[in-house]
Amino acid sequence: MMLHYSVIRHFPSTQHGYYCSECLAARLNLPPEEIRRSLGRRALPEAALAYRLCQSCLDEKGVFALRRSA
Repeated sequence: MMLHYSVIRHFPSTQHGYYCSECLAARLNLPPEEIRRSLGRRALPEAALAYRLCQSCLDEKGVFALRRSA
């Protein structure tokens, strides 16, 4: 899990918009479970789930977001 930390953390800091775990996983070539597991275990303390429109699939659902203080 920690091997993917920098990849998962880097993507939203360089992209505009929000991405759900499925779309983020597809873009990073990781399994969606890895993204959800990282958020669930608080391995990414600066990340949060928010209910917004996913930039990729254009569906309103829980998306990966960075906290403003990160």
